[in-house]
Amino acid sequence: MDGSLQTPFNPAQVEILKLFSQGLTEEQTAELKKLLVAFRFKLLNEHVQKVAKTKNLSPKDIDDASQQHRRTAYKSKLSKPTK
Repeated sequence: MDGSLQTPFNPAQVEILKLFSQGLTEEQTAELKKLLVAFRFKLLNEHVQKVAKTKNLSPKDIDDASQQHRRTAYKSKLSKPTK
């Protein structure tokens, strides 16, 4: 056995839990949240850039696609079935 603790968490989650276990002020928690949001945005932006390059999309193509409504309209579960 290597002596490491087995958890259902990945290494990033374990590090965040260690940080939280030290206790953070509200200001520190807000700052951490901003950092995590910025990190997620960076990852998302990198993914979009990779897909855009793979599909040969221009920034205008991406902007146009972000403005489109592509959701499928579903019938309400509350509506009564027709006979």
